[in-house]
Amino acid sequence: MATVGLKNLYYATLSSDTSSGVTYGTPVKIAGAVSVDMNPSVNFATLYGDDAPFAADSSMSEITVTVESCDLKLEDQAALLGHTVNSTTKQLEAKASDTAPYVALMFEAKKHNGNTRYVKLLKGKFAPTQETMQTKGESVTYTTPKLEGRFVAREYDGAWKRVADSDNTESATLIAGWYSAVEPS
Repeated sequence: MATVGLKNLYYATLSSDTSSGVTYGTPVKIAGAVSVDMNPSVNFATLYGDDAPFAADSSMSEITVTVESCDLKLEDQAALLGHTVNSTTKQLEAKASDTAPYVALMFEAKKHNGNTRYVKLLKGKFAPTQETMQTKGESVTYTTPKLEGRFVAREYDGAWKRVADSDNTESATLIAGWYSAVEPS
């Protein structure tokens, strides 16, 4: 299904992922979603027998996700990258020893038929990426913050993504609480 647009980009910290369950923090909105690019890494293999393709299989390893927004507050950068914001000076402090937490991402896109597709990516880590800043010349060129991360399947259930469409009436209750929690209660 073709989509147009992107909005309501949220993240939630993954507190626990074990074979018995998962726990997430409260979802936090990132203002001004520009783009989310998901690129699953899939390995294909073909078994040949009797001089012809006999069987085919694939396995997925990781999903590269790039997120771009109009603004990424220092508090959000700290939460997503494992940095800290100094409580006195309010400046971001990034250390080489910082470790990014696992997070979930949630967002929505308008479908070409006027309904909405809702997406949750369930377990991933972001890393610092290249930052570009440019002087203003004869024309204005915006540079927007981007984060790149790697998403994987959860230990709990092997899931890596959830998708719901608003034109599926059975999903109405689920969609109503889409941004209040990663997992429905």
